Amino acid sequence: MHAPVYPPSRRNVKGKGAMKKDHRTNGEMWINIMRSWGGFSRGAYFNENLSIGEFVDQVVRDVSTEEGFQYFQEGWYIEVQSHRKALDPDDYVMMLKERFSGAERVTAKVFNEYGQAMTYTFGQGWH
Repeated sequence: MHAPVYPPSRRNVKGKGAMKKDHRTNGEMWINIMRSWGGFSRGAYFNENLSIGEFVDQVVRDVSTEEGFQYFQEGWYIEVQSHRKALDPDDYVMMLKERFSGAERVTAKVFNEYGQAMTYTFGQGWH
C-alpha cells in the first residue's frame, strides 16, 4: 500500500446541486470520464480524499472492464489526463479535492507500445 492513505471524507455540501461543482454527498464528488477511444463519457462518484494515484487506479480499473479491453495488447497502457496533461499515477500525496472541485472531466486514453493513441470500433477492433 502506498503512503499516505487518507481516511475517506464523509462531509456533505450542497454546492450547486448533484453532479455539479462543489457538491459532496458523503464526501463523494462527481467526475466525468471521457473515453477517447469511443468518443463518449460516463461519470462516477469518487471520494474527495482519494490521492491522485488512487483516483487514476480506480479510473483505469473502471474503463478496463469495457468492450475491447479483452483484446488489449502487451505494452499498451491507459493514461488519465486532465486539461491534456497526464495525471501522475504515482502521486499518493495530493488529494483529489486539492486538484478538482467536482463536475470536471478527465480523459482516459489508450496508447500502444509506440506511444500512438488508439481508438476502438466495435466489430473492427483497435486501430
